[in-house]
Formats: sequence, C-alpha cells, structure tokens
Amino acid sequence: MFMIFPFQAFEIASLEELAEGVMEDPETKAKICLKCGRTFETGEVFEVDGRFWEAEAAARIHSESEHGPQFGYLLDLLKQWRGVSDPQARLLEAFFKGDDDKKISSELGISRSTVRNHRFRMKERSRQAKVFLAIMKILEERQKPEARLVDFPANARMSDERYAITREEYEKILRKYFRDDGTLVRFPLKARERVALLRKIAGLLRPGERYSERELNGILSEVTEDHVLVRRCLVDYGFVSRMRDGSAYWIEL
Repeated sequence: MFMIFPFQAFEIASLEELAEGVMEDPETKAKICLKCGRTFETGEVFEVDGRFWEAEAAARIHSESEHGPQFGYLLDLLKQWRGVSDPQARLLEAFFKGDDDKKISSELGISRSTVRNHRFRMKERSRQAKVFLAIMKILEERQKPEARLVDFPANARMSDERYAITREEYEKILRKYFRDDGTLVRFPLKARERVALLRKIAGLLRPGERYSERELNGILSEVTEDHVLVRRCLVDYGFVSRMRDGSAYWIEL
C-alpha cells in the first residue's frame, strides 16, 4: 500500500519506528524511510559511501545521513503542530544534547528547580500520551472502515478542518472528479475537495525520488490541463516539498 500513498507509513509506524526514523512494511518486510519514503527492499544490498549494507542498516544510515537525527525531525513536526512552545523546544534540545540542569539553567536563564519541574511535566505528558494513544486505538477499532479519517502527510496542516475527510467522503470525491481513464474532469475550487484529489495525485510520485519542475509537470499533465495549479497546490497543501529555486520536488510523508 505504501507504493500508492507512502505518507501512510508515518501514520501506522510504531512508537519505536517513529523514534528510529525507519519502519518495516508489514506486507513486503521492506524498510521505509519515514522522512522521505524511500524503500529498501529486503534481500537486496545497498552501497553507501563505498560500503555495502543490507536493507535495515542501509535505511538507518540513509535516514541519518540524508535527513539528520530523527530527534530534530520530530521536534520540528511538534513545533509545526504547535505541540510545544519555543521554550519547551529549547529545553528538549538541551536534554537531547545531554546538558545537565546547571548548564541548562545558565544558558536559558531559568532556575535549576524550573528545569527539574519541566523534566517532571514532560515525563507526565509522556504517560498521558500513551493513555491517549491507547484510547484512540480502541476507538479506531470500533469505527466502521468507511467512517475512518484518511491519512495525510505529517507536515500537512493537520489542524485544518479541510483535512478531516472520512474514507467514504474521500471515495465519493474521487468518483466525482476522476474519469475512468484517470484524468480529472476539472480541478475544484473547494479546498476540501482539492485536498482529497491532491492526496490521490501525490500517489503518482515515487517516494525517495526527486523530480525537476519539468518532470513533475510532465506527470501532472497526464492527469489535468491545470498541471501548474495542481503543482503549486501540492506544495501549498504539504503533499510535496520543493527547493526554494524550484530545482527539485519530492513527495512528503
């Protein structure tokens, strides 16, 4: 299923896999980079800096060398989702570096007792998050499949109600706008419908691969005459990332 919508990998990854930055496809057992979606097939070997590695090791090396530490990636997501304040983010970064309370209090201009209180609160928040995840898992299992919300890229504006689309609504929108030959009747004005169509169109891109603007336009023009508008919306809505100069585009998880 990740070949169609690679950003689903982020949604179903375990806590351990999220922390590592690499998950295993439950069907093929391939290793998937949770930052870019690149797949490392089990049984193959991959060359990295002149050495050869099996899929699991190659995926981990790729994740770290190409994207940086997973801690920074996850912390950036939390900042984007406003899950932590700027002072909390600085504290987390200091904890990650292994700084002691004395150094942290000196650099951040707070007392050591305040640092300890933050450590305690974050530990409590971690416990609460585990309980909340368990509750959500129970609720999801009780939902009918068609009523479940579809997954979207991790860096999309998830707090926006335009992304709250059930499976049933999603399929209905696709039937409304896609012809049998896979081309769009038209690109809608309503943001909610655009989000659904962009999710489907993003599946045309291969995870882990970078496209030039010309290459991306070529792929999108097979779907719609409004390929320039669709390309811009893929970026604006968080499905695709791009270099500032427009030299490369790639799919987001």
